[in-house]
Amino acid sequence: MLWGRGQKCKALAGRFVAALNAHDTDALSALVTEDFTYIDSWREGVTGRERVMEGSRMLFASDPDFGIEVESISYSEPFALMRGWVNSSNPEVGRRRAVWRARCEGTRIAEWQAWAEGAPPRLNRTFSPEATIDMSDRAPETPGTP
Repeated sequence: MLWGRGQKCKALAGRFVAALNAHDTDALSALVTEDFTYIDSWREGVTGRERVMEGSRMLFASDPDFGIEVESISYSEPFALMRGWVNSSNPEVGRRRAVWRARCEGTRIAEWQAWAEGAPPRLNRTFSPEATIDMSDRAPETPGTP
């Protein structure tokens, strides 16, 4: 039943966004798999729930205004696909258009990939430099490609 999975994944992505905007790493941690992977706009990734949450805590501490606004959400097995805006007090980020892709596995998110317009900062290299790896082999360069 694809429709049911799609609705559940979109709702899960919505809860993830709410926790992200609240800067609530405990809630984020509860929504993701143990081997959760975050892939930034540069197709660089960090894998492991605890590593990603530590990087998130550092991001939130350095940018208390960081958040995202989702304008639309759709589903294409197994991904919730969102588009909207990133908001930040960091002048390197500011306010820019972005899209996100969340891969759902059951009741958790296993992967989150972000694309932002322009040249956003390399978040993984900034907040998890020792754990950042090239994910270009599994992360599309643009959101419209498989």
